[in-house]
Amino acid sequence: SGSGSGSGSGSGSAGSVAHPGPPFRRAIPDQGRTVLRRRLATLWRELPDDAPVLVLMSGIAGGSHDKYLKHFLRRAHRMGYRVVAFNCRGTSSSPLTTPQFYSASFTGDVRAVVDELAGRWPDAKLFAVGWSLGANILTNFLGEEGASAKLTAAVAMCNPFDLNMCDVALQKGFFGTLYSTSMAKNMRKLFEPHASLFTGLPNYDLGLVAAATTVRDFDEAVTRVTFGFPSVDAYYDASSSRLKIAEVGVPLLVVQASDDPIAVKEAVPREAIRKNGHVVLVETETGGHLGWTAGAEAPFGSPWPDVGAMQFIEAVRTGVGVGAAKSTAAAAAAAAAAA
Repeated sequence: SGSGSGSGSGSGSAGSVAHPGPPFRRAIPDQGRTVLRRRLATLWRELPDDAPVLVLMSGIAGGSHDKYLKHFLRRAHRMGYRVVAFNCRGTSSSPLTTPQFYSASFTGDVRAVVDELAGRWPDAKLFAVGWSLGANILTNFLGEEGASAKLTAAVAMCNPFDLNMCDVALQKGFFGTLYSTSMAKNMRKLFEPHASLFTGLPNYDLGLVAAATTVRDFDEAVTRVTFGFPSVDAYYDASSSRLKIAEVGVPLLVVQASDDPIAVKEAVPREAIRKNGHVVLVETETGGHLGWTAGAEAPFGSPWPDVGAMQFIEAVRTGVGVGAAKSTAAAAAAAAAAA
């Protein structure tokens, strides 16, 4: 039951972006059933059928309510993009109808949304931006699709790439502990309204969910069971997008911060990226995990990667080629470093 909500979040609003008409609703498959899911697109009356479509994918436990997603949404909307916020199962108040949350490797919901958008606007170019876990899922999806991907280009920010390596980082140090505890709390909040769906099912540890203090605890109790992995380590290994980056067949901009305490720099598959002519990597010395602030709109507006990301997407959309898009990304990085 993957979900996407139109520009303006699931409730139909994001800051100043209005919802001019009734939402479009579409049934997509969910564990053998067909379930009516979330609203996909708004502002249809104001945009031409060939207006570019942009899918935004937030981090763990995030969704269309996240401020960084809304900042990007507004920027893209002002540039004439039809924007879709992809909400993973159970996030942003979307109801869960079957005992399955999302995972770092499950791309079925993304594929359903992309296919729906491509079918509804066949003359439009499709793009996507993912942050953190959303970046990992997006990269996995692109790797699976290869050159046949329906997305024209994409941007991945703060991608963890190697989930086991990043899990180790979360288990040590002040910031790692702080982030892990906070994310575990958010996952517990997501799970609580849907706990009854899992009650009585074999192998789920609801007691561990209630007591979870780390993301790993939650993944041990729920995620790895849902997706059939024998252990959390096996789940993390199979879900790490470093395994898929070599297969990406469309332009992809990867933006990382060297001091990121979650998506650690050691996890970045630099050699695989170097060998793939479709992928460009931009690394900043600072920025933490989605903590970039430098730029003309700082500290209260969009962080600088938003500007570079849209320049990259626009370069590909207008047909100047991935080479020029790479130069644009590098120029944006240099400007940020000088800011």
